[in-house]
Amino acid sequence: MRRTVAGVITAVLLAATQTTTAGPAWAAGPAAPTDVQVGWNDADLHVMHTSWSGGGSDSKVRIEYQDGSVPTAWSAASGNEFFRHWAVQYGKVARVAVVTTGTAGDSAPAYSPWFDTNLAGAPKLTAAVPQADGSLRLTWTNTAAPADTTPGDPLDLPPAQVGKVGVKIWTSPDGKDEWFPYALGTTAAVVPPRPHPQLTWVLATNEWGSAASAEIHYDDMKLFVTKASAYGVFGKPMAIRGMAGAVENSGPDLFTGSNIQVTMQTRANASQPWAYAGRYESNPHGFLIEPVAVGGREYRFYVPAWRYDPVVTGQVISASRYIPTLADFAVAGFNVTSAQVGQMVKLTVDVRPGGTVKGALQRWDGKYWRSVLTVPVVKGKAVLYVRAAGRGTTTTYRVAVPGMTYYGLPIQTTGSRSFTLTVR
Repeated sequence: MRRTVAGVITAVLLAATQTTTAGPAWAAGPAAPTDVQVGWNDADLHVMHTSWSGGGSDSKVRIEYQDGSVPTAWSAASGNEFFRHWAVQYGKVARVAVVTTGTAGDSAPAYSPWFDTNLAGAPKLTAAVPQADGSLRLTWTNTAAPADTTPGDPLDLPPAQVGKVGVKIWTSPDGKDEWFPYALGTTAAVVPPRPHPQLTWVLATNEWGSAASAEIHYDDMKLFVTKASAYGVFGKPMAIRGMAGAVENSGPDLFTGSNIQVTMQTRANASQPWAYAGRYESNPHGFLIEPVAVGGREYRFYVPAWRYDPVVTGQVISASRYIPTLADFAVAGFNVTSAQVGQMVKLTVDVRPGGTVKGALQRWDGKYWRSVLTVPVVKGKAVLYVRAAGRGTTTTYRVAVPGMTYYGLPIQTTGSRSFTLTVR
């Protein structure tokens, strides 16, 4: 699922392997070098400086290991010194061997003092928490380095010179590397805001290179509503569908992971603060929320900082959406569908919320609804008797109630379902 990035640790490479061959007949060869010394090149602490005395003008140099594992290849040298960024096996005890070469063969080898090739212990991340400003707060524990079996060897450098704990980040799409060093013993740092996706490691360094913690993928969380009811009906559930997930590799796909907590917030209007209205979980299929309509409100959704190893994302808030609410007519209509001219028919209204308003009986004239009678609605209910008129006609009616409020939330002007009356 996730991307892989190579080359994140700046360190000496793993050893190249080579089959050990039988040694030359040293007794017949040229004079052997003496006093082999090793140290780091001041200009580049990854380059080893080897020097020796005596021997001939042409020599060969290689690294050997105390445990007898395969040494590195011989490298040709001239003069009495050699500079090399060696490929070594980590965690070994090693030395440099030097022989003089000539027409008669190779001399006996001369050796440097033994030295270790121990990397620093890799830090262990304990938390990675995105901050509101886009930065990333990291905490970790430092791991002790392997035991030094050659204390004071010529390649040991004081921690003050090379020992550091730092954060390395790689960002996409620019592919930029950055390194933030910290003093030994540091266990927390805040990485400044950088473009996403962002890969982050904590590194411990010494003279041999760097050991890295597990990586963190700092991505962007996307949160949006995919479908919502155009309006609500008072006291009944609406449907709001949405999706939450981390952006995949700067592309269109989302990594939905699991257990993304989505909080719904509501408010009456822009002058009011947002209020908590429920917490839900978004899964790979998104989320479905069915809040009950109690009045026109703005809705929005919020996801806090989220982690699903190795992904972390910062908090995100969706765009807001206003959903109006209509009144709910439980009953609206005459007690009969046909009547004789002059007959009194009963009109019954039961509407929620139970407001006290002046409603209207309206008829459809083919183009518009025309109010024909005031309907006093008291606490949501009304009963009215109407005389049937217009022999031989069938008229379509409805009841309409004006806008009202329910605990400060607006209910829109609403018309009931239509009903008919035929006059004989």
